[in-house]
Amino acid sequence: MGTSSDEQRRQRELQNARSRKSGYERERADKESTCRQNREKISRLKTVKSNLETQKEIAESRYHSLKDYAESGSQFTEWIGDKSTKAANEFSSTIVPGYNTYVDRIDEILDAVCDEITRLENENMQLNGDILHLGSLINSLINTIEKLCN
Repeated sequence: MGTSSDEQRRQRELQNARSRKSGYERERADKESTCRQNREKISRLKTVKSNLETQKEIAESRYHSLKDYAESGSQFTEWIGDKSTKAANEFSSTIVPGYNTYVDRIDEILDAVCDEITRLENENMQLNGDILHLGSLINSLINTIEKLCN
């Protein structure tokens, strides 16, 4: 009778170990999938970041050119009186600051993209640690299963 009880206990332990191993394998597969998806997002975000950096450089260059042009006052030399003054003031008070706002907005978006890239990279570091830990747990359970099957 002791043998039957030992065999039943052993079968329960074996079933429990196999069940835990399957659960860890599913969890590891889910984390690996999330990690892959994050790498794809990071890749796309790095492309966006590069494009934004290019747009920012162009916008900054245009801003400085417009600012220099506005400060030179040479753009309205054919005009005289109020029209010249109004046009110069409008240019200096609307167009030049508008470009500056555009550059600032690109910079804000660029910062947000960098923050998201960092967040995803950090998440992947944590996921990779979890994946390694789950691999270790699975390996230990494989050993337990093999011993129970002997």
